[in-house]
Amino acid sequence: MRVEPRFRDQIRCLVLRDRRAKALDEALSPGDRIAFNGFLVSFVAVLLAPRLGDRCGIEELVVFSDEVAAAHRAERRPVNEFVVEEVLREVYGVPLLFLTVPVPPRSVSAAGAAIVRYLNHTDSTVAADIDRILDAAVELSRRRDPR
Repeated sequence: MRVEPRFRDQIRCLVLRDRRAKALDEALSPGDRIAFNGFLVSFVAVLLAPRLGDRCGIEELVVFSDEVAAAHRAERRPVNEFVVEEVLREVYGVPLLFLTVPVPPRSVSAAGAAIVRYLNHTDSTVAADIDRILDAAVELSRRRDPR
């Protein structure tokens, strides 16, 4: 999948706490949001590898999802831990929670952003290494969807 430069820019803004992140998110068309979410899942996968490893079980994903949700609630940010877990399940290729009703793309974006914010807050190297992480996410995204 081709990753648009604006998708990289949007995630960079999110990590660097640039106010443009919200405007870039709101500017996504429904089709663009689906493509962005594909890249966001790849970005989350790159961020999670050092923390959770390449293989992770459902139990670990549930615990991590709860950590992300608790941190966001402490900041008074709305978050749905089940959607966070759904994103994590997609990253690790384990069975999804929502098989009959798909998660709305906007909810996937919000959950992915919650994971990115949490990892950025708990790991000071994320912002410092943003270009390398983005490059790795682009490569992973291409391998996941070679179109």
